[in-house]
Amino acid sequence: MHKELSHEETLAFLARFHGHIGPYLVLGYRAGVIANRILGEDPFCKRAHTMTGFKPPISCFTDGIQLGSCCTLGKGNITVSDEGEPRVRFELRDGSRSLEISLSDDAKARIATAHDWDGAERLARQMLTDPEEELFMLTHHTPSG
Repeated sequence: MHKELSHEETLAFLARFHGHIGPYLVLGYRAGVIANRILGEDPFCKRAHTMTGFKPPISCFTDGIQLGSCCTLGKGNITVSDEGEPRVRFELRDGSRSLEISLSDDAKARIATAHDWDGAERLARQMLTDPEEELFMLTHHTPSG
């Protein structure tokens, strides 16, 4: 989470942009924050590629990524492919490092149990503070040679 925001402020920030709170939004936000921690916070030095496609609810992951990483459509440093997967690859513009973040099987299973708006929001609130190692799989890449 952004250091200056409490959990409730973070949820309000996400809801103001996206219109509601759901697990894919929160997880995308957290993935963006992880990428900033590992690759650096400067959004002009990295780009993101999400594999969500454009169909909700999974595409909500991309909104979260924009808010968490500051890689945005407006800056042109995020792209989306229609693979229907909650997965994102961040890379430094110079190609020196990249990071792929996908959801754990447990996180996917928990999302499948949220059958209505209230259940999805409750789950999203929990996932905002759950340990990241329970929610994500991270793969680091560096060029060889």
